[in-house]
Amino acid sequence: MVYCGKASQGCQSCRTRRIKCDKVRPQCTQCIRVAKTCPGYRDQLELMFRDESTKVIQKAHAQWGVESGESSSSSPTSATSPSSTSSRSRTSISRISRSKSSTPPADDSWTWVGAPVELYATRSDQAVRFFIEHYLVGHPDEPKASRELQGVGWIHAPQIQNIMAAVGLASMSNLTGDKDLQIMAREKYGLALRQMVSSIGNLASIDLSVSMRTIIILALFEVIRGESEGTNTRTHLMGAATLLRTLLPRSGMASAPSHILRALLQLCFSMLVPCLVAEDNLPDIFFDWVSMCEKIASPSDKPSTDLIRIIARLVHLSAYVSRHIIADGHPKAAEVIMEALEIDVQLEAWERRQEGIWVVTEECDKAGFPPDAVFEGSYHVYTDMWTARVWNHYRWSRIMVNEMLLQFADIYSASGRRLFSAENLLRSRRSIVRVARDVLVSIPTHYRHPRLELAHRTLLDQTSGGAGMGAAGIPTMLFQIRVAGCAPFVPDSYRNWAKNILETIWADTGIPQARTQAELVAKAQEGGSPSPKPVQLPPDLEQERKPPIYQSRQPVQSPAQESSHTYLGEKFQAGSESAGPSSWDYTVKREPMSPGSQARR
Repeated sequence: MVYCGKASQGCQSCRTRRIKCDKVRPQCTQCIRVAKTCPGYRDQLELMFRDESTKVIQKAHAQWGVESGESSSSSPTSATSPSSTSSRSRTSISRISRSKSSTPPADDSWTWVGAPVELYATRSDQAVRFFIEHYLVGHPDEPKASRELQGVGWIHAPQIQNIMAAVGLASMSNLTGDKDLQIMAREKYGLALRQMVSSIGNLASIDLSVSMRTIIILALFEVIRGESEGTNTRTHLMGAATLLRTLLPRSGMASAPSHILRALLQLCFSMLVPCLVAEDNLPDIFFDWVSMCEKIASPSDKPSTDLIRIIARLVHLSAYVSRHIIADGHPKAAEVIMEALEIDVQLEAWERRQEGIWVVTEECDKAGFPPDAVFEGSYHVYTDMWTARVWNHYRWSRIMVNEMLLQFADIYSASGRRLFSAENLLRSRRSIVRVARDVLVSIPTHYRHPRLELAHRTLLDQTSGGAGMGAAGIPTMLFQIRVAGCAPFVPDSYRNWAKNILETIWADTGIPQARTQAELVAKAQEGGSPSPKPVQLPPDLEQERKPPIYQSRQPVQSPAQESSHTYLGEKFQAGSESAGPSSWDYTVKREPMSPGSQARR
């Protein structure tokens, strides 16, 4: 199956006469005017993706002086082996070495291994094919095969064609080091951006699926260009959120479509990581969007709005700590410790509350999956991709807040003397290891490793769609893998698998962030991770490494009991889950201590 570019949309009669066809259905005006029967229009997707391997191989052989019989001497089974057809089609890039004995066509400084037809395709066409194979087909929420693109309307939009080419060119430039491709990518990006601005000028006639996909791929382009945490990426995300906000009803909020609500929430979730990494506060408008979503959200979507509020507190706390020098013993040190404690309490309470569509099932088939594609042969099954993505936001934030607590215990030993105990720290370590494993087990749901075959994908596809564009979740997923791989106290096997999957994603997509994150995990393997001082793990920590069976978890009876921790005689209970854009004020409710606790004090 070969991408051949966009073909003429005119009818056969107009193309033969070489005149402009107005493409009116069922018969064009030109044919009616000359009293001819209009032959109709060709299927554009069939023309864009067609098998021309035989014809082009013959051309290549004729040009290079190779007898046609040489190509037919190979075994037919080798060309159609099950393994080659069952796996998701992958294309790799390599340089072609020029020699005196063979002179390939002019525009062939690079080509696709195993795809001779690309010797004759333009670089823009090759880039679109790269995007389709590496960012579209086979990803969650996307067509499983190229032929399924025939039913996709948005792929013909000019801005989609240009931004797909831009991403493909940028990815290939990263993998080959060809700077000319990067220049072409920026040109395509600029063209797509201008087309996008023009298309949203009239909201009454806007095609939401085309516009949203274009904006998300524009943001993805910035990531591939190396601007993963830059202002341009956040600008596109905020632009997409603003567009969605204008489409939500200002009255009758209950009638808002759930897919628009989830899309807006997903964009809000996507803003958390860039702000966290950049040590910035979330913008005020972020909280306006979240507040609006809270008013619209159905009971089944409420867990997502609850969670984003909690993580927003973590982002704000992290920014505050990074920007201020807080001395041990200062009142602020105790405040930041208690804020982190409460965030952890709220996150644990959130996890325990989940039921219904939020239940996660873990399945294991160690013999059936390639070990480098599926961690410990285990994978998760979710109700849909939306809940899968929200769960991973919970996981990275839970790891980070517990890592923060361990760091606070180390640097604020005097301030935290009454707040931390060996039992508390052990619980944080256990939480980190357990949740880090969950992150790694979840990866096949979000990313299809090149080694996964059709039978594997069928099992993983038990998690249905529901999160929009599949590749949109890759940048955040890379961060989540790095958080799990660099987390303190995780086994070496966790770090090794995380590093390998990141390196695979880099080689597969050309996203530089994947290579950067892999290098960070490698440093953690070498002992260079900025983690708390290592300690001897108790033997009973091993039980936390067993696969958690989420379905066995029963809803707790008392919210007050589920959302509290005891730290050296003081029981902390989660207060308000809301957080303003410029405040991380905490609410700690101290319950009366038992007589035994008072005696210890």
